Amino acid sequence: MVPHSIYIHDRPAEEDTFGRSHFAETLSRSLLLPKGSPGLVVGIEGNWGSGKSTLIGFVTKNLEGITEGSVPIVAEFNPWMVSNTGALVEALIGQLAASIGKDISVGKKGIEVGQKLLGYIGLLKHLKYLKYVPALSWAGNIAADIPEIAQAVAATADQGAEAGQKATEDFKKLLPSFDLPQQRKEVVAVLSELDRPIVVVIDDLDRLPAEEIRSMIQAIKAVADFPRVTYLLAYDRSIIARALAADEVSGLSYLEKIVQVAYPIPPLSQRQLNKFANGKIQILLDELNITLRAYEQERYEAAVALVTRLSRHPRDIVRLVNRLVLSLPTTHEEVNAADVIVFEALSQRSPALREAIHSHSVDFTGQPSRGDLISEQDAFDLGYWKVKNKDETEQAWLKHLPKDEQDQLILEKACSFLFPNQKGDGDRIVYEDTLRIADPDRLARLFRMTSIEEVPEAKEIHELLMAPQKLGEALSVDDNEQLLFLSEWLNNYAPSCPNPDVRGCIDKLAEVSEKLTRQHKLEDDVANKFADLMTRLLKLKLTGYGECFLGIAQNAPISISEKVVWLAASHQGKWKIRPESKVSEDRQLISDSALVDQAMQIWSERVRKYSVQGNLYKEANLHSILYRFAQFNNDAYDDAYRIISKMCETDEGLAAFLRQYKEEAVHYDDRLTLVEDAGNLAQRINESTLKDKYSWLTQWLSKDEVIKAVKDNAGKLKHSELT
Repeated sequence: MVPHSIYIHDRPAEEDTFGRSHFAETLSRSLLLPKGSPGLVVGIEGNWGSGKSTLIGFVTKNLEGITEGSVPIVAEFNPWMVSNTGALVEALIGQLAASIGKDISVGKKGIEVGQKLLGYIGLLKHLKYLKYVPALSWAGNIAADIPEIAQAVAATADQGAEAGQKATEDFKKLLPSFDLPQQRKEVVAVLSELDRPIVVVIDDLDRLPAEEIRSMIQAIKAVADFPRVTYLLAYDRSIIARALAADEVSGLSYLEKIVQVAYPIPPLSQRQLNKFANGKIQILLDELNITLRAYEQERYEAAVALVTRLSRHPRDIVRLVNRLVLSLPTTHEEVNAADVIVFEALSQRSPALREAIHSHSVDFTGQPSRGDLISEQDAFDLGYWKVKNKDETEQAWLKHLPKDEQDQLILEKACSFLFPNQKGDGDRIVYEDTLRIADPDRLARLFRMTSIEEVPEAKEIHELLMAPQKLGEALSVDDNEQLLFLSEWLNNYAPSCPNPDVRGCIDKLAEVSEKLTRQHKLEDDVANKFADLMTRLLKLKLTGYGECFLGIAQNAPISISEKVVWLAASHQGKWKIRPESKVSEDRQLISDSALVDQAMQIWSERVRKYSVQGNLYKEANLHSILYRFAQFNNDAYDDAYRIISKMCETDEGLAAFLRQYKEEAVHYDDRLTLVEDAGNLAQRINESTLKDKYSWLTQWLSKDEVIKAVKDNAGKLKHSELT
């Protein structure tokens, strides 16, 4: 369980993270009005979450720290705390009275001021009737009679008609002495005698409902406008303007009449916001004991830069970090942390886009998660659709971006970071290498924040790659489908493993597959998967990988080592019939040419040895082995023909050789290149127990034109060196 203390509370900061203390200090001094000055209303304007409350806190702290000269009385009032009580103005005046009364330095005079203010409140508690009092700025007239007032009160009273009637009777008693102007004069007089500047700090004004915003603004000027009293208001300019008038322009004009001076909160630079975001995320990573892996660290700086752009103010970053408190630990070691950070920032900025990614994930990743494919037909249909609509699907996510131009630009950058391209299935393996959410299975894992039945956890696979003994136990199954499933995921997750035991894993794979070969149970597809996995491990280029490569050539089944050695040879251009397979040195599986030559020699000697021992037929991918043997030996097929002839002397060997031929494809199958004499092979089949099974093949091999074509081809291949 994540400790509660990790969450960042949305409270005003006590530290000056953004260098605003000097501004706050200067502002606090300017709020102290000299004796005889009329009241003043000062506004601190800024968007929601931009740091107004923090700045207000700095100002208040500075005011309370003044001990010489005009020492102010500071009254802090948060209208949001008494919102919907119907007593906003009474609460404001009451807070002012309490702040003056508790200041011991003002002595009896403060008590007298407090009493006058409380008397003032005694009238203000009837604010529901103020529209009938002509002395106030928004007053109508008192033409309405008492019964009409009673009816209005009774209709709106929370406690029903009885309570409304009682309120009306109270008002009748109060009406003869309802003299607010006189009461206000008395308050002004005692405030003047107090001879102290007063600062009333009102925060969270923009959190009130529109009606209460209007009441608060009007009351500050009409009811609580006292000399030498400064009101410091913090608000979002556009929210207040919309509350004050039907249209924002009129509202702003009205606001300017109330607020004599307004200061926009000092804006933050992108560098400041970036530093703030990085600091908060780093603290969270430390709290969660998460160390970014190399491939996550490579993208971390770019991720934080995007977070900065996606966040409109510091509060967005605080809220983002609180989202990451859950998503980072639940996806740790399963999804690239840099992607998680950006994805959560994107989700916070545009919940609609997040929903589009969830509902239309194929538009973003180019293919569905394995968990979404119910049948092979699903995969086929999707593949056909992708080919047919290739141009439209490369950046299909563009249609899901919001129409707002400002949001569209930054969200497009975020999507480009998370889903770089969709130019083909070949890119998917790259995304899997570093657990990117551009891989559909990683995206599904991020959304679910828990394991997916069809997709093993990366952490579980990593544990096998770091503990070869456990790997061997996991591979000790007789089910071919299970071997394919496990080897595929070992292959997918190998690059993202933090500390794989490459040598140990390769040795264990060789041991398991060699055992299967001896039992004649190693299937072609499993051999291919094992070879792919060994290749992936070698590509990590960890210490000693050259020795591991030679170990594969020496110890792994010939069918597996053939593919690994051949890939290394082709990368160096040693495959003579396709020299274009050569790649740059930095992309070569093994860059040491002599090492590759040594591996080719070791492997070829093993083929000869297995042939002499009569065990070659047990190998998977037999035809591929025979082809590669010829190619590794200057493309001279005469040795290969001798090995084939010896192997086919037994029915077991013959069956293994013929297993690759299919009746429906024999006319087009280039595996006939391995046949030296078609007539002799047909005769050997007819003499074996396989006669009936391969009668279709003997008939075809016995044709004169086939015999001639095979003989001519074999003649060219024997003792030849293709260029």
